Amino acid sequence: MAPDGELRLFAVPMCGGLVYAGAKALVLGPSAAALFSGFLFGSVIAIVLGLPLLLWGDRRCPGSRLRHLLSALLQSLAANLLLGLPLGTLLWSTLAGGLALGLLSSLVLLGIERLPSRTPAHRRSPGSIIAVPLSGGLTLGLAATLFMEHSLGAFCLFFLIGGLLGMLVCWPVLWLVERCLNTSWRYLVGGVISSGLIWLMSALPHFLDYARASVSADYPWPSRFGQGALLFLALGLVAGGLCTALNALFARLWRRKDLVRP
Repeated sequence: MAPDGELRLFAVPMCGGLVYAGAKALVLGPSAAALFSGFLFGSVIAIVLGLPLLLWGDRRCPGSRLRHLLSALLQSLAANLLLGLPLGTLLWSTLAGGLALGLLSSLVLLGIERLPSRTPAHRRSPGSIIAVPLSGGLTLGLAATLFMEHSLGAFCLFFLIGGLLGMLVCWPVLWLVERCLNTSWRYLVGGVISSGLIWLMSALPHFLDYARASVSADYPWPSRFGQGALLFLALGLVAGGLCTALNALFARLWRRKDLVRP
């Protein structure tokens, strides 16, 4: 895995989401629904197609800058094919979206590569990076089965949601925690920080409504506000503990593989 691998992997769905959120806002007009749906669509396309292309490029042609542009064009083509655009619109939309995504991705990844390097002991193995979205998906999926009917469907849906949040929120937190902490419980800290950030993002609209309405009238404080914060923090602790266990498991498997290898 390349240095700052978790940050580079995070940049792929983030850039894809930002580009397609902006594109949808330009077409339909700026609105919360357009921005959210465009960001979600772009980030999912980037996860499914962009992440494998990034890893393949790191392995096969690490010195090439054109690989980011090629990856962006392929992601843009896949997105426009899914939208069912006519041929004429498909061509220029693919080119415009691919160029915008390629430029943004290249700039962001170049900036990440120029960050101060870490010591070799802090380089991330592929298994430890995979453990982050995996622990988030398992935590949310298992929690959903406890509180919702149709447990299998709920588990699958919330596993995907937890994995997506793990990539978009927890990967950059992992990068920060690995740089600042060197203790065995750093993943617990990362889980709490990540869950706190997710809770703040979900509670921000209620904060804004309360701030606007409380200026002119008596506005009730959102119900179950504290309970929601505690629930998110508890889920973060569980996810952090699960991530710690998965890291230990992957490290043991990695050492065993190295011992078996001739």
